[in-house]
Amino acid sequence: MTIETIPFSKLALTEGANPRRSIDAAAIEGLAASIKADGLLQNLVVRKDGRKFRIVSGERRWRALALLVERGDIGKDYPVPVEVRADLTEADALRLATVENIQREQLPPMDEAEAFALLLGQGARLEDVAAKAGVSVLTVKRRVALASLTDEVKALVRNGEISLAAAEALTLGSAEQQRAVIERLESGYRYDADDIRDWLTGEKPALSLAIFPLERYEGTTTSDLFADEDSTVFDDAEQFLRLQTEAVEALAAHHREAGAAFVDILTDSYAAWWQYREADAEQGETGGVVIHFKPSGRVEVRQGLARREVRPSVAEETADHPAAPKEKPEYTGAVIRMAAAHKSLAVMAGLLANPRKAREVAVVTMLNACDFTARARLDAHPALGYFAGEDGKPETYATVEGAALTVMEALDIAATLTSRYLSPDRGAWETLLRPQKEPLALYEAVTALDDAALDALHLLLTTLTFGQGNMDALDAGASLFNRVASDLGVSMRDHWCPDEAFLTRRRKDQLEAIAKETGAVTRLGALKDYNKTQLAAALARHFERCAADDKLIAADLKARANAWLPEAMRFGGLEVESGNVAEDVTEVEADIEADDAIGDGFPTPAVAEDVQPAHAA
Repeated sequence: MTIETIPFSKLALTEGANPRRSIDAAAIEGLAASIKADGLLQNLVVRKDGRKFRIVSGERRWRALALLVERGDIGKDYPVPVEVRADLTEADALRLATVENIQREQLPPMDEAEAFALLLGQGARLEDVAAKAGVSVLTVKRRVALASLTDEVKALVRNGEISLAAAEALTLGSAEQQRAVIERLESGYRYDADDIRDWLTGEKPALSLAIFPLERYEGTTTSDLFADEDSTVFDDAEQFLRLQTEAVEALAAHHREAGAAFVDILTDSYAAWWQYREADAEQGETGGVVIHFKPSGRVEVRQGLARREVRPSVAEETADHPAAPKEKPEYTGAVIRMAAAHKSLAVMAGLLANPRKAREVAVVTMLNACDFTARARLDAHPALGYFAGEDGKPETYATVEGAALTVMEALDIAATLTSRYLSPDRGAWETLLRPQKEPLALYEAVTALDDAALDALHLLLTTLTFGQGNMDALDAGASLFNRVASDLGVSMRDHWCPDEAFLTRRRKDQLEAIAKETGAVTRLGALKDYNKTQLAAALARHFERCAADDKLIAADLKARANAWLPEAMRFGGLEVESGNVAEDVTEVEADIEADDAIGDGFPTPAVAEDVQPAHAA
């Protein structure tokens, strides 16, 4: 080994050759300070590339030197001790860089995974990689399995948003399942590695998994409340797997006939995707096909792949991931489902005989509907979210919020609030629907409630989810929502007064029509002298004063204003009316039309108290 010195300016990075993807800026700062004080204590390893010397190992030292050059602490001709390797292949360079990085400062797990996968993919032995990297063979096997994760999951692991244990469990899922977990993570779900592993390995034979014509299945299916393909399962799991196996074999035959370079069928929970790469069409490579047929029946197909140069012994030793289930279960899935069905029906019969216990289970199930493995999620009606961040909340919102606070106190949920599940502009009702306790702990809290408190909780949970079905369309028909409102005798006149939030969203001509319909024109005067904003504010003030029983406003105008209700605020024609409002409105409209035939109405002193109209220049 010969050490020589070359100017810093002749050194260059080898793009993509460093297995370390994460560079700690603070560590580089510290290294630069050390080099400035004591000099470079260890040489770099380089190889000649024309007039430049490409770095094989020592990128962190090069970055520290570059930082010192940038700051003017050293010159570009600073002498750097290097060992020049003239006979290094690309594989040798990668191996040296990997070993140097791991021995000097442990690589982040995902960087290790991809570096090990590259080495093994070029024909290295597990024992050799482990020995030269200074880690155990098991560590290499665990790390290299992570290289099969999707790019999205790898990025989350690098950023620390997914734990290493959870990432290992995710290797048991298809790309689609991994994306589903990411979506749940972004939605605020809590989970750990066991949750993910159980979810991925306990998948049921759902209709959505079938790749065979459904008419070939002769058994029965079971659907839950939602009855979609993801929640409808084949009762005869053996028949499903037989039909699915036949379909996989037919799919493989189709790809072989189509000229695929190879067709591999993988049948374990874990697929070692790191053993494949994209086929290089520009180099004339014909792509192969890999079919991952999981024990659950899920099928994932990837095309256009080429096999890496993995030793057969390595491929065999890394075929199973350490996180995958090792022992075959005592019972098959079909037997487990049969037993679960029998036991579930027995408990159902018991609940029918114990109404109190049934109510306890109902509220625990509703509160725990946000669990990671739950198919359904109990969401509050969007009407609550609509007003959550608003300053002017209606009294009805305060009623619901107060009930939620009372229930939270009874269940001791308030003490477990975290900002992860509740933003400052949300309410107690939303916190109540977040998974604040484990199911058993929640059950213990619910069973401790007396009958009145349990009934109040059940009532609240039912109430939080009920409202108009589609908030983006007028509900003018005979809907369940309108029927319930009618049976309750709900009248919006008791809960709502036309305000600026509503009126400013109306057109100027609509505001003028409202003024005439309610008789407000007799107080506001010539409507043409108002712009839209002023007219909306004047009408809002008029309605507010009428609702407050202002003594300066005539009784007939108060009655008209307090009786007026736009169509959007009616319950589809089912609303309970008080008095013959329609006849009263018709009579007053006739009076207004007669007044308008004479003039624009007559302004009163009250105009100045509301909003002074803007006159045209």
